[in-house]
Amino acid sequence: MTKTQEKIPSPAEETANRYEDEPIFEEGFTPVSHVTVVKKNQRYVAVASKNLKPNELIEKCGFAPTPYKTNEPDQRAKLLANFLPVAPCSCQQCITMGPTIIIPTGNMIFYQFSTKANTEIQFDGENGTITLRASYGMKKGDELFIDYSSLYPQATAEQEALYRSPNELPDEMTEEIMRQSGLIPER
Repeated sequence: MTKTQEKIPSPAEETANRYEDEPIFEEGFTPVSHVTVVKKNQRYVAVASKNLKPNELIEKCGFAPTPYKTNEPDQRAKLLANFLPVAPCSCQQCITMGPTIIIPTGNMIFYQFSTKANTEIQFDGENGTITLRASYGMKKGDELFIDYSSLYPQATAEQEALYRSPNELPDEMTEEIMRQSGLIPER
């Protein structure tokens, strides 16, 4: 066959002929959930599936980090950020690309937001897990509430950075964000 007549393999043939190294298995986690999802007032909510003690593990699940640009014309990502947590991060990728939305893989998506939450959330970005614990004792059937606001930057400069492109920020604000994040030393 000439070069112009060479057969181009189909995607199925490419996959069948592809050599892969042996998979590397690393330590993982076993998902835990003491949550039942029920319908309340035409929406699904999470409730405790058993009596819970203070600080007891309610749920451990994975999450999918999804970066988004805050200056997208259709603002879909900003709408998602209204009900999904945004990862607290000051890495170079987040400074350049914008904040990262956390999409939980467990029942956490059904927890309702409240500033008087009865759960505490812990992110483990390195292992890609979210752990939720009871803030105080709860009874089976109690609705579960979560407060994401503790994850968001509290400083005004950092909050501004979540909704603006780093290229749009004044130099003084960029410097202040980097100083607050520990990327540059205090003056």
